[in-house]
Amino acid sequence: MRAAATIWLCVLAAPAVQAAGFGPPEGTLPIHPLPVTVPAGALSPLRSSALFREESSTGAAPTYYLGAGVAGSRLQIPDSPGATAWQVVPTAACARLEPVPPALLRTPAVQAVVVQQNPLPMECAAAFEGGCTSRDGKLRITTAFEGRRRAARVGGGFFGTEGTIDTTFYTGVRTLSIEHLPSRLALRMQERLNNSNGYSAPQTAIRYLPELQRLLLLGASEAQGMPMAHCVALPPG
Repeated sequence: MRAAATIWLCVLAAPAVQAAGFGPPEGTLPIHPLPVTVPAGALSPLRSSALFREESSTGAAPTYYLGAGVAGSRLQIPDSPGATAWQVVPTAACARLEPVPPALLRTPAVQAVVVQQNPLPMECAAAFEGGCTSRDGKLRITTAFEGRRRAARVGGGFFGTEGTIDTTFYTGVRTLSIEHLPSRLALRMQERLNNSNGYSAPQTAIRYLPELQRLLLLGASEAQGMPMAHCVALPPG
């Protein structure tokens, strides 16, 4: 599954339509490319990844990791074939992803960030429209749509033969905005929909690391159909 998942109401008998995906971010927040080189046959953190953290014994900021296909120490199951692990290393500009052995994420000191601990509530960037605030109150994420809506009844079920259901087709622009509330700086990404009832929901592709003052966009946007990675260095405060 892609990190910036496409939400489908069902698989329809109606003509196939696809969400276009969000375009590259732009705005007043400092946005930096986040290079990711994935070995052949390995899983990419831009398609789907989990967040892990290791607490410091000295009171310093925790160390964050990303795992693609890594089960972690909580689950007594093997990693997926091609699993990869990456340490998020802060830099003067923003951050870099440094490959580490996936086994590191299975050690007791490194724990997966569960839903209740995630700095961003799970509803962030999940719905077609709506908004949320980070648990520390510093980030506001909103999704808004401008355009036309067309209600329709379409065939339901995998082959479109299981009765009919109500759905809505959209033509217009969805804008996902992320604002750093203390500074009022923000970025935005736009998704153009053309008679589509599918849309992108990149909630697990947006990783907020408050102790590092970093925001990672891991496949939340696309360019020519390929997922992109960006790092945002958040201002102090």
